[in-house]
Amino acid sequence: AIDSESTNYSTEDGWRTLQVLKTTVAEGHPFRRFDVGNLRTLSNGGGVKVARDELISWNHKHYRAGSMKLAVVGRDCLDDLEEVVSDLFGDVPSSPVNTAAPGSCTLDQPEAWPQTRLGRRVSLVPFREQRSLSVSWPLPPQSDHLFAKPELYIAHVLGHEGPGSLHDVLNRRGWVEELWAGPVHSFSDVQLCSVNVKLTPEGDANRDAVVALLFEYVELVRKEGPQESMFREIQALQEIAFAHKEDDIAPDDLAVAAATALHHYPPEEVLRGPMAVDHWMPDVVSQYLDLLRPERCLLLMASPTFSQEACEQDGSKASAATASGWQREHWYGALFQEQQIERDELTQWNKLAAEEADGSELALPELNRFIPHDFTLRGQGTNVSSSRLPMEVSPPSLLINSPLMRVWHKTDCAFLTPREYVLAFVHMPVYETGPTDVALMRLFCGVVKDDLNTFAYDASIAGLTYSFEFAEHLSLSAGGFSDKLSELLNVVVGRVGDLLVEAEHVVDGESDNDGEFGRRGQELADKLETHRQVLLEDYGNLYNEEPWSAASYYSSQLMVHGSWHLSDYIAALSGPIPLETLAAAVRRAFAAVRVEVLVHGNVNTEEAEQRAKLLESAFCSLGAAPAPAGVVHSREVTQLPAGRPVVFELDLAAKNPAQENSCTQNIYQVGSLHEDWCRDACTLLLGHMAGTSAYQKLRTDEQLGYIVQAGAWIEHHVCGLAVLVQGNRLPPKEVDTRIESWLSCLVSEIEVMSEDDFSNNITSVVGELSQRHSRMAQETLQHWAEIQPRRYRFDRLPMTVEALKALRKEQLLHFFREYLAVEAPQRRKLSMQVLGASATRDSSTVDGPHSPAETVVHLSTLEELRHFRATCSAFPAPVARHV
Repeated sequence: AIDSESTNYSTEDGWRTLQVLKTTVAEGHPFRRFDVGNLRTLSNGGGVKVARDELISWNHKHYRAGSMKLAVVGRDCLDDLEEVVSDLFGDVPSSPVNTAAPGSCTLDQPEAWPQTRLGRRVSLVPFREQRSLSVSWPLPPQSDHLFAKPELYIAHVLGHEGPGSLHDVLNRRGWVEELWAGPVHSFSDVQLCSVNVKLTPEGDANRDAVVALLFEYVELVRKEGPQESMFREIQALQEIAFAHKEDDIAPDDLAVAAATALHHYPPEEVLRGPMAVDHWMPDVVSQYLDLLRPERCLLLMASPTFSQEACEQDGSKASAATASGWQREHWYGALFQEQQIERDELTQWNKLAAEEADGSELALPELNRFIPHDFTLRGQGTNVSSSRLPMEVSPPSLLINSPLMRVWHKTDCAFLTPREYVLAFVHMPVYETGPTDVALMRLFCGVVKDDLNTFAYDASIAGLTYSFEFAEHLSLSAGGFSDKLSELLNVVVGRVGDLLVEAEHVVDGESDNDGEFGRRGQELADKLETHRQVLLEDYGNLYNEEPWSAASYYSSQLMVHGSWHLSDYIAALSGPIPLETLAAAVRRAFAAVRVEVLVHGNVNTEEAEQRAKLLESAFCSLGAAPAPAGVVHSREVTQLPAGRPVVFELDLAAKNPAQENSCTQNIYQVGSLHEDWCRDACTLLLGHMAGTSAYQKLRTDEQLGYIVQAGAWIEHHVCGLAVLVQGNRLPPKEVDTRIESWLSCLVSEIEVMSEDDFSNNITSVVGELSQRHSRMAQETLQHWAEIQPRRYRFDRLPMTVEALKALRKEQLLHFFREYLAVEAPQRRKLSMQVLGASATRDSSTVDGPHSPAETVVHLSTLEELRHFRATCSAFPAPVARHV
C-alpha cells in the first residue's frame, strides 16, 4: 500500500515540487530525507521481513514517554479518563524528558539552508500544464516568538490582495491567477516563509518582471517599517476567529491538534495558543523583514516552457540526454535545474526595488472595513424550539413565492452564532444552447470575481465569503459574520449588473466615448482574455489528472444527457472573445429562469426580505424573466440497458505516458431517488457495508491499489453502487474481475451475518445521517439540499431513517439479487477502465465475468460514447413539488 501511494504521488506536482525543494537542503538535515517511503526504502532492499524488523527497531528506540504528548477527548469524567489513560499508556517506556523526537533537529545537525545554499534559482518542468513561481526565505523558528508570530505579520502584508498590493498590480497586468504568502515548512530550528504565485501564460512570459515587482514590494514593506495598526488588525481578526469559533472540529481531530500544540504551548494554551497574537514586537518584525533579501532567497519556477530547454529533441520524441545542468530528481523523476543567481541579477533587483519604491504603484494594505463589531444575536431569547439534531431541525419558511423566485428564510435559534448565509441558485437552460454559451457564462463569472478581487479580499480575511459560479446552472452565495454581510452582498450583486452594462457599451475593445470608460472597457477586455487563457489551460489538463478523475469525468459524460466535452469548450474558446459576445450570452441565459433563495442564520424576517429584494433587483438588471409555469430545467440521466454491461476504455497512457496507474470504476445503477424509500434505504445500507468490505478485500488482502473506495453512488436524482480501484498492479479488466468476485463474497457475507451485526450496521448508518450538527452551515446545507433542486422534501431525512430502521436482511438480499448480482434482472452496469502505462490495451479487451446471456457493449471513443448515450432512454426527471 505504501509503495502504491508513492507511485501515486509521482505524478502529482505538489509532491514532485516538494522533493525538488528538498534537494536544496544541506546534507544531513532531516528535511532533506525522502519522507514518503516505498518498499525499497522501507526494507533497505531486503524485502518485507527486513521492513518489519526495521519498524520494530524504530518502535523500541523512539516509542518513549519523553518524546510524546498525549491529549484525550471524551465525555467521561476526568477521573475515568485518567484511569483509561493509565491502563492504555502506563507501560510506555520512560526516557529523559529532552529525548529528541524522531526526525527532529539536534545540535549536531547542519543548518538547513546555510548562505551557500541560498541565492539560488531552481527551474522545474511540471507534470501538468501549469505555471508558478515561488520565492522563499529561511527565518528563525516559530518557537522563538510563539505569542507574537512575526511570520503572521509578514504573511498578511505580502499575501494581501487589496488595492496597491503585489497581487493587485500583477493582476492588473494579467500576470497572476493566485498569490499567497506565509510559512510553508516549520521545524525546530528554522521555518521557510514563501510568496507563491500561480502565473497566467502572459505572466509566465514575464517571469523576471514578476520577480522584480515582488522584491520591489518587499523593499516597500521594509522601508515603511512595521505598522502597529496592521498588527492590531491581525490581532483583532485572530481574537474574533477564536471567540466565535464554532464547534466544528471532530473529537479525533481535536485530540490530534491538542497533542501537537502541547509540543509548543503550555497545557493551558493548547486551544488558544496557535491563534494567539498577544505581543507587538516591531523590532523582531524588522529583523525578519531584513532577512527577506534577494541574496537570501530560494527562487523556484515551474513552467512547461522549460521542457524544451531541458531535453534535446530527436524528431518528435525527447531523447534521454538532458541539457547542461538539468537533472532528474531521484525519487519522482522531475526534471529540474539548480543555478546560483548571478550577482549582477541580484544587484539589479536590489537597485530596481530601491529606485521604484518611492514612486511605485505598489502600496501597503489599507485598514480593513469588514472587521465585524456587532455580534448581537437575533435568535437569542426567543421561544422558538431549536435543535442541532438533523432529525429534529425545523424547515425554513417560504417568505416570497413569485413567478421569478422563491425565497426561504429561517432565523437561527440553535447555534446562536453571529453568522448568516445567503444562497441563490438560478435554473437556466444554458446547456441546451450549446457549449459556447456554457463557456461564456463561466468566463463571465471569472471576470466578475476578478473585478471584485481587491474589494472582496478584505472581506475574506474578516470571516466573509462569497461565490459566483456557473457549473450546470448559476449560483451566487455569501456567508460569514452578519454584521458586514449586507455590505459585501450589495457590492457583489451591484458589480455583476454594472459589469454587464459596461461590457455592452464596448465595441471591439473600445468604448463609445473617450476617457475613463474607454480605459474601463480595455481593462475588462484584458480580464476576459486572461480568463479565456486560464480556462483553456485548465481544460487542457484533463489527461494529466489522476486516472480516477478521468474515469469520473467520462462516466459523467455518459450518464448525463446533454453534456459537452472539454474539447467542445476548448474549440469554443479557441480565439479572442469580444465583450459584446459575452454580454449577449449572459442576456440569453437569463431570458427564462427560476430562482431559488435561502436566507439562514443571524438574520430576521425584515432583513431577509431586504436581501431578497436586492437579489431580485440584481437578476432583473441582467434581464431575468420567469420561465413558463411548470418548466424546470433539469438534466436527464442515462438509463443503462438491463443485462448489457457497458465497458468504456480510455487509453490514458497514450496521452500521458508518465502515468503508471490505471483505474477501474464500476457503477451499478439502481433507480431514481425518493420513488421507493425501502430501495433508497437498501442502497445506503449496502453502500455502507460495501465500503468496509471492499477496503479489506481489494486493498488490504489483494493489494490492488492505494485508492480503493466503494459506496452509494448518486448522479443528480439517480442512485446506485460505485466501486473504484486505482493502482498499477493489475490491468483494469483484471480488476473488474476482482470486483465482481468481491461482490459475490459481499452477498455471502450478508447471508451469514447475524441479526445483531445487521442491526449494528443499520444503527451505524442511522448514526451518520442523524449526527448532531456542529456548525450552522451544516443545517444550511441540509435545507439547501431540498430547496436548490426544487424538491422541498424537508422530511426526507426522517423518512429515510424510518425506512432504514424497518429494513430486514431478507429485503437487502432481495435488493442485491434484483440489481447487483450477475444474473440480476435489473442489473445496469458501467465499467470505466482507464489504462495507465502499467497496463496494455490488448490485455484489457477481454470481457469480465458476465452472465452468458449478456452482450457486452464496448466503447473507447467520445463519438462512440455519445452515440450510445443517444440510443439510451433516460430515467424520469424529478417533478418539482408544489409549494
